[in-house]
Amino acid sequence: MKNQNLIKTFGVTELKIGQLNLKDCHSRIVEINRKKYLELKNREFKLGLEIDLKDDGSFNTIVNNYYYKIYQYSNIKRFMPNIKLLKEIFMGQLIEISGKLVTGKVSFENRIEVMKLDLLEKEILGLEEIKKEKLLQEENSLYSLALLNLIDKTPTLQSWVNFRCDLDKVQLIEGDKISVERIHIIKGNDFNIRERIVTVAPVEKREIKTTEAVAYRKTCEISLEKIPRK
Repeated sequence: MKNQNLIKTFGVTELKIGQLNLKDCHSRIVEINRKKYLELKNREFKLGLEIDLKDDGSFNTIVNNYYYKIYQYSNIKRFMPNIKLLKEIFMGQLIEISGKLVTGKVSFENRIEVMKLDLLEKEILGLEEIKKEKLLQEENSLYSLALLNLIDKTPTLQSWVNFRCDLDKVQLIEGDKISVERIHIIKGNDFNIRERIVTVAPVEKREIKTTEAVAYRKTCEISLEKIPRK
């Protein structure tokens, strides 16, 4: 991850998540864009939770920001258990950390992320078996793989988004609609995907603050388009 500064490393630690014990994990505190994260990592996945780091070295988790990554796999049998594990974590399952340099318990809950992982699990399992195994060996995001399975079935989706726009960087006034476009590069596939996200309802006056515009659960339409790879 870019712009990452190491604050402190705790070395090898053991994680207990529900009934699952994970040995040979690594824990550390990193700073990304002036925010501090507790990063938990093993050879199969990485999870970072934003924390409030105290002067005495203690910390508490903050619900605002997080990141995670599941590393590429040779088969689906190793991949899906980590999806289920992340779902447990985002449902608030207690994470117990034990090592020579750190001992403690943290928990984190985000039901929206659980819903996203449910969708990803369903759509990834829906891919053809040969294609699924091939794509999982590449560095493709989980969301991109879900879109790959959706594009032929539902090229236009109805959903909702949360957004926060810095008004110093984006000109936004009451009545505007927000439009975002991004390209998903899908390795191991013969086409990429263009995703367009457009809010259905315009920006309201109450959503525009002094320095930023903020809205939650804003209805949007997502359209998908195939882009042939050259």
